[in-house]
Amino acid sequence: MSGLMKSILSVLVLICSCTAFAAEDDEIGCLRGDCITGYGILVQETERGLTRYRGEFREGQYHGNGRLEYLDGGEIYKGNWMLGKKQGRGIMWNRSAGWSSLNNIYDVYIGNWRNNRRNGQGTQAFMVRDWVEDRNSEIWLIDNTENYSGEFRNDNFNGEGTYRWADGTTYTGGWVAGKKHGRGYFEFGTGIKSERIFEFDVQVDF
Repeated sequence: MSGLMKSILSVLVLICSCTAFAAEDDEIGCLRGDCITGYGILVQETERGLTRYRGEFREGQYHGNGRLEYLDGGEIYKGNWMLGKKQGRGIMWNRSAGWSSLNNIYDVYIGNWRNNRRNGQGTQAFMVRDWVEDRNSEIWLIDNTENYSGEFRNDNFNGEGTYRWADGTTYTGGWVAGKKHGRGYFEFGTGIKSERIFEFDVQVDF
C-alpha cells in the first residue's frame, strides 16, 4: 500500500471516530449496554439540562453503583443508588458560587446518603480549588479546606459535628437544622478549648 493511500485511510478513520463520538454526545436514550437490568450508559433530558449516567440498573432505574453527571459540568455524583435515588456511600461535587472557566472551584460532599439526601456521617467541603476527581481523600478535605464533618439529616448539619473555617479555627459540638445548638467548643489553633452553649446559632450564658 502506498504512503498516500495509508494517509487517506488514516484521515478517514479519524473522521469516522470523531463522527461516532459526536453522535454519541448528541444522542438521548440508552447509548450502550443494558439500561433496564444490567450495566449501561443512559443520556436523559431534564429541566436542568442533559444528564449522562454510567452504571448499574434495576427495573430501568439507577440501582447499584453508578456515576451521574450533568453534561454542562455543573454537578456530578458517583456512588451507590437504590431504585433511582442516592442511597448509601457516595461523593458529589458541584460548582461553587465563585466558579469560572479560570477558577475551578467546587463544593464537595463525601459521605452517606438516604432517599437522595445527605443523611448520616459525612463531610461537606466548601470552595475547594482545583478539584480533580479521585485525587483527594475525605481526610485531606477535613484537614485542608473549610468544611463540616459530622452527622447530617436531610442535607442539614444535625447531631455531633465539627466545622472548620479556612483559617483553621474549628467548632465542635451539637447541631440542629444546620445551626450550632447545645454545648460545644472552639479551638483557635493554640490547643486551648473555649467552651460555649448555643441555641440555634445564638450564644447563651452558661
